[in-house]
Amino acid sequence: MSGTVIAVWLGAGGPAHAKAELAAIRAEHPGSRLVLLTTPQGRREAGEMADICWEDAGARGASGFLARARRLSWASPTHIYDLEGSRITRILRFCVWPRPQWRMRAPRGPLQPG
Repeated sequence: MSGTVIAVWLGAGGPAHAKAELAAIRAEHPGSRLVLLTTPQGRREAGEMADICWEDAGARGASGFLARARRLSWASPTHIYDLEGSRITRILRFCVWPRPQWRMRAPRGPLQPG
């Protein structure tokens, strides 16, 4: 499998959670480019787990939301994993075109509890 896979993590669950989720995504999509959309703090804590790290400066309001949606759309990902689970990232799902497969959590291996 190849292409681009994006993980959106803005700090929910902490860095240990993010690293475990990113490792599961990497295992599920070998050969794909993994992009992490995160905060500057998140980049310092989990940025090494991704091939590319996009910093989200946390722009508030409609312009920041639309900029985030546009950036995700232009990347043309095959999958987007929402590791954040916030109301804003759930709404963002409907603003990314063309619609990639959007997952609310990372894939689980056979030994990982769901």
